[in-house]
Amino acid sequence: MRHLLFASILLLGTSTIANATNLKSFSIEAVAQKTTGDKYAMLVQNTKSLRSSIMTATEMKKERPTITFEIVIMGPVVQDLNKEELRTELDAANKAGIKLVVCEFALKVFGIELKSLPSYIQGTPNAHKYMFQLQENKYNTLSI
Repeated sequence: MRHLLFASILLLGTSTIANATNLKSFSIEAVAQKTTGDKYAMLVQNTKSLRSSIMTATEMKKERPTITFEIVIMGPVVQDLNKEELRTELDAANKAGIKLVVCEFALKVFGIELKSLPSYIQGTPNAHKYMFQLQENKYNTLSI
């Protein structure tokens, strides 16, 4: 029984080393991430998603400055829009030409007034309906 256990451990260890060795010769090539559309929108509901959408939009605008990119903000994240740590990212998004739209219904639910937000953040009465309108206008949309 001891020999069988030892042999199993030895075989497992050898297999793991062989797999690790094979990984060294395995190369990962970056996947091309070219986009061809000209209108994009992302619907976000939390701070993490807002930050990642700003990052994505900024990257895409750098590659192709003429694209239109909108970030539609709804849900609990509206409570964070006046926080200092997020303001720098929002200002940078605005400067990059990214349109920021916030759901007025969400603002109402969380007791926030649109006029208390930076002036470059526009309001829409209903974020879901707004996203449908963007889709009808041939926007490539994503909800995260």
